[in-house]
Amino acid sequence: MGPTLPASDGRTKASPTCGGDLGATQNTKLDTIQQMVDDGKPYAALAEMDALGVNTPRLALLRADAWRKVGRLAEARTLYTGLLGSCLEGRALHGLGLLAAQGGELRDALERLLQARQRLPTDAVVRSDLGYALMLDKQWEAARFEMLTALDLSPNDPKPARNLVLLAWLEGEPDLARRLADKFNLPPETRERLAKQAAQLANATPRGPAGLKPAATPAAGQNAAPPEPVAPIPPLTPPASEAS
Repeated sequence: MGPTLPASDGRTKASPTCGGDLGATQNTKLDTIQQMVDDGKPYAALAEMDALGVNTPRLALLRADAWRKVGRLAEARTLYTGLLGSCLEGRALHGLGLLAAQGGELRDALERLLQARQRLPTDAVVRSDLGYALMLDKQWEAARFEMLTALDLSPNDPKPARNLVLLAWLEGEPDLARRLADKFNLPPETRERLAKQAAQLANATPRGPAGLKPAATPAAGQNAAPPEPVAPIPPLTPPASEAS
């Protein structure tokens, strides 16, 4: 599995206290690299970072995001961890949460994303990803709150809208899911994909901190049975649809 980041929203842009002013030319290059990462071109972004020849917290975060997207998880984790306690700690916690989800550790993902929300309460991407993780944990009301918050914070981002439709399907409310899809003007192919995704999620078994099924899954008093293969945790955000 591989959680994906949304389209560019500028959430990794540096503040005046986050690496200083690099000058108009280099700041423009950083914006271009940000766009590459957000547009799903991590290899090109990494090449441009190598050519830039600077080292700032924002660049470290961009590099970590790119490493995560190309599957270099150890390198990404090292960079995210190095940003803890910095001006970009909230972004780093968000990245660590996505890495935990990518490794199938829902509990750790939730912990990191909750920490990211504490530091970035108005970040729509963090709220959206946290809502999705809560939905995977079947915390329906908490998930809905985060999704609605993300939608209010970023009305033009289609992901919170799609997540709300997906949540309705998972709660067994197909009529509500269809009404929400109408409200958000989701195209037919997106509606079909979300319905199929809900069915897949309903059959998936999230893993706990040690990669095991949740303790509540087996019925009390049952004899121990050989462990079954555990389904991977799905991405924290649904894949981008045609409406993105």
